[in-house]
Amino acid sequence: MHIEIGEGIRSVLILEDEGIVAMMMEDLVRELRVRDVHVCADVESALKVLRNEDIDCAVLDLWLRGDTSRAVADACADQSIPFLFSTGSDLGAIDDRHAGRPMIGKPFADDDFKLVLVDTWSRGRGQPASMLAAASA
Repeated sequence: MHIEIGEGIRSVLILEDEGIVAMMMEDLVRELRVRDVHVCADVESALKVLRNEDIDCAVLDLWLRGDTSRAVADACADQSIPFLFSTGSDLGAIDDRHAGRPMIGKPFADDDFKLVLVDTWSRGRGQPASMLAAASA
């Protein structure tokens, strides 16, 4: 299956602390013809990107080395940026505030990742964070 977006997602934030997984995600996002892909391995650099860049959608690894992506998820929600979680383990770190957000389990198929990302972005465009969370539940 070939998935591509002509006009649409311009900028994606990827928060992933495993280098090979981050590179794979970046490649998949670029296959969707997204111009700006910001890959971060820690919460601090992801929050800096959110402060300084116009982000259309985000993919957040649920568990990072010694941390969670909770602060980045909160910042995305506060800025009405659609986002999804990716995880290979327990979902226990998700706050009730984000429990209805889209999620993809690792490992995932390339097309599944692309579909979840595009769906997350398309459902979140122009909707307040509270409406997105309610629509995802």
